[in-house]
Amino acid sequence: MSRFMTYIRFIKKLKQFHKDRNLENVLREDWSSCRELEEFCRDITSITEAGPEMRFQQKQAEYLALQNQINPHFLYNTLEAIRADALIAGVDQIADTTEALATFFRYTITDVERLVTLSDELENVEDYFTIQKFRFGDRMNLELELNDEELLSARMPRLVLQPLVENAVVHGLEEKTGEGIVKVVVESSRNVLYIYVKDDGVGMDTEQMEKLNEIFSAQNRTRKRFGDGRNRKGGIALPNVNSRIKLLFGEDYGLHVFSSEGMGTEIRMLLPLIYDDGEINLR
Repeated sequence: MSRFMTYIRFIKKLKQFHKDRNLENVLREDWSSCRELEEFCRDITSITEAGPEMRFQQKQAEYLALQNQINPHFLYNTLEAIRADALIAGVDQIADTTEALATFFRYTITDVERLVTLSDELENVEDYFTIQKFRFGDRMNLELELNDEELLSARMPRLVLQPLVENAVVHGLEEKTGEGIVKVVVESSRNVLYIYVKDDGVGMDTEQMEKLNEIFSAQNRTRKRFGDGRNRKGGIALPNVNSRIKLLFGEDYGLHVFSSEGMGTEIRMLLPLIYDDGEINLR
């Protein structure tokens, strides 16, 4: 098994740990195909077996390693090693996917307190889609429709667009037979930025759609988060994105979903059209 696939398996094990809190399931796996992971898990094992006097270090290690907050240097160095192996072997797709994975993780954990540009968010979506295409090949494609390139400089919170695209992939296209398309459409009026994420996937029935929109509407009134902020397959849930937008910009902004069973889904995101983040506090 390639080191790349071993690392993907490691990420899946970490996600499973979030659900069952079973550290042994992560540590007892065979990570010998990736020396860095093998040594890392060996270190964690030695800490967990060190007794009560090492309890603090154990908890610290579990937090750092198993809450998807892995030391960035460890992560980037491992992914770069995998990418180098792929290039030497002439497997360009694995090299490109590994590079996209490293860039994607870097984007999700750095400088989260500042607004980013639409261009930044679109690049992160492209990295995410590169990773997905490694799994699904030409079954899925991404399209962008932008009516004004000046909008690429518009400001928004980090990680509000990728979750919408992930929702389209996971709940729309994965379950669809044959090829599918995710289309991101960006428009604006004088003061509002409109972003639509559309897919031609399986869609949802009216009851599901209304329930989701009721959650969005309830967040309007209560400003509460629903659930744990993550969807059933590990991504950031749409109510989390909706809540963040409303907390920052007010009740006039947020998400709304339109869907028809068997026809696909469209998620509309409304944001204020701003080009300067100087007055926005994300803390």
